[in-house]
Amino acid sequence: MTAGFRVREQKFICGKDYATADTMQVDFFEITEQQHKASTRKKKELASSIAKEAYNLRKSGRYLELLVQRNFHKSDYSVTYTYDDEHRPDPADTKRVDKDFSAAMKKLYRMCDKKGIRHPKWIVVHEYSTYVDGVWVGKHHHHVIMQRVYGLTREMVEEAWSGRGMARCEPLHFDHGYITSLAKYIMKNVRCKRHWRQSRGLKPPKMPRPNDGKMSRTKLKDVCENRLEDRAFWERMYPGYTLHYCEPIITGNNTRHLIVRLYRKETGMQQNRRNRP
Repeated sequence: MTAGFRVREQKFICGKDYATADTMQVDFFEITEQQHKASTRKKKELASSIAKEAYNLRKSGRYLELLVQRNFHKSDYSVTYTYDDEHRPDPADTKRVDKDFSAAMKKLYRMCDKKGIRHPKWIVVHEYSTYVDGVWVGKHHHHVIMQRVYGLTREMVEEAWSGRGMARCEPLHFDHGYITSLAKYIMKNVRCKRHWRQSRGLKPPKMPRPNDGKMSRTKLKDVCENRLEDRAFWERMYPGYTLHYCEPIITGNNTRHLIVRLYRKETGMQQNRRNRP
């Protein structure tokens, strides 16, 4: 190991625990000896900041992806709210856009209260019209991922937006690549401003204590060059999981940062249940 530097492993478990979570992401990144000796709280703060900070657009979408994987399932809803020409706010009026969504959620909650339905949790990305090079780019709209709590129908979710434009509520396709693709799609256009927020009660991904002895800098270099698609290698390292894909990043200070996306490896019993007619 090169003097003065170590490699930290930080897991982000998107579920109750390692043994039962459907998905998990693992970061490997280089740290100094001083960071290695820091308290557990400081270690978690460092790992959290690395996960949340937007090195670029990809990083912004990543924490959104982690939240979705931790809190939502394939039985939930993917919702899009758009405006018709009559009700579309002025391109510069982003506050009105935010207020419109808040009003829709309040209306949905009132409908839920009347029927004795629990309030659903959600994540929304507001995509705004943006002034670029003398022209307005894009149109205001909202992308929502929402819990399908017992009794909540697609019609209720769409009715909450009535009087403003079109609402489309569909089942959330929660396969291993879809959530990553959805996060990238939502964050797709760097020219358009966007803001995302969440309802109360969402759980952050679980972050076990970091491990600074899992991998050396030499090993990390070898992995980045030779093991990114080696499914058997990652299955040995993380029993019970299989590889989705690896994402190597060279950070601004020219150090390595590897993101490994994993999902629960299906047992024969699970595969048989899925293949039943």
